[in-house]
Amino acid sequence: MSDSTLFLLSWGVLAAGLSGCALLHRLGLKTTYVRDVLHIGTGVWVLAWPLFQEQLAPVAIVLVVALATASVPVLARHSPSVAHFRDLFAGGDERWGGLTLYTGAYALFTWVGFSVEAFPAAAALLSLSLGDGVGGFVGRRYGKHHFSVPGGKRKSLEGSLTVLCAATCGVLLAAWRFGADVSLLAAFGLGLGAALAEALSPRGTDNVTVPAMVWALAEASR
Repeated sequence: MSDSTLFLLSWGVLAAGLSGCALLHRLGLKTTYVRDVLHIGTGVWVLAWPLFQEQLAPVAIVLVVALATASVPVLARHSPSVAHFRDLFAGGDERWGGLTLYTGAYALFTWVGFSVEAFPAAAALLSLSLGDGVGGFVGRRYGKHHFSVPGGKRKSLEGSLTVLCAATCGVLLAAWRFGADVSLLAAFGLGLGAALAEALSPRGTDNVTVPAMVWALAEASR
């Protein structure tokens, strides 16, 4: 399959994913859980990297998505439809700025993955998608033992432990997809880094600190 075909297919998959999130919202799923679904589903993008022959198409896709995401708050002031789209994913204690950082991280580490080495960047993003997505759901739904750091959101021990497990799975998934030789202990170490970064980050910044931490640890262990 050519990169041009994959380019068009990627936009179709993105549109289908956003439409699915909108449907879940209409069916009554709370905004914060719709956002978790989006976080987890975005990880599919990383698994598609090996399908591309060159970096131009995939890097262009995530760059456009990141720029479009950053423009939503401005456009929402003038367009009710854009404001409605914004409200699908932002509300309560969830801010749109977090999604801007999220797509920015995807743009950055997609470029790093194609330009430098795939596995560390893939591990960083899959740790973010699975760790933050699954951990956020568990923490809000089942969290009982809470804590917070100055400037940070209220977290739960249950959510942080889930981030650890899910991020570790993300690392192992990246190792499998990109043929990296990573032991379970090493994957656990990267997952622990993701959990600590998520727990200790100021509000909204975990979408940057989590992948940055995992990427740095993966690079250091090479």
